[in-house]
Amino acid sequence: ALFDQLPCLEADLRMPDLALCGDGDGTVLRQVFFGPEGTVTPVHCDPYENIFCQVVGVKYLRLYAPSESQRLYPREDMKNNSQLEPVDVLLADAAAYQEKFPEFLQAEFQDVVLHPGDVLYLPLGWWHFVKSFSTSISVAFHF
Repeated sequence: ALFDQLPCLEADLRMPDLALCGDGDGTVLRQVFFGPEGTVTPVHCDPYENIFCQVVGVKYLRLYAPSESQRLYPREDMKNNSQLEPVDVLLADAAAYQEKFPEFLQAEFQDVVLHPGDVLYLPLGWWHFVKSFSTSISVAFHF
């Protein structure tokens, strides 16, 4: 893990108070995401609450409520990941999904654009697609 290799980064990354509000055992897992413009994370949902903090750059998220799960075609082997192809839902047109994933076109969603200093709470079970609009660093606190 990044913080094991570079413990000096710990001081630069304060835990959001919201990450301590869960019903769990108080364990908070951190993930750091960094990459170039155009980096994509396919549609998925996390198995925990998530405080997503944008540190550097601009990142786009498309959010789907848990009630949209069946329209997102969960994989049989990993039910928190979608089968959707192509994975970049911003570049694909409707025709790309019409034959194999027609219900996806009916899924309701919210668009969010995060800038440095922005924080987004993703409740357990909310699906999301993520794309970097620029070189980006983000930190997720999972609880």
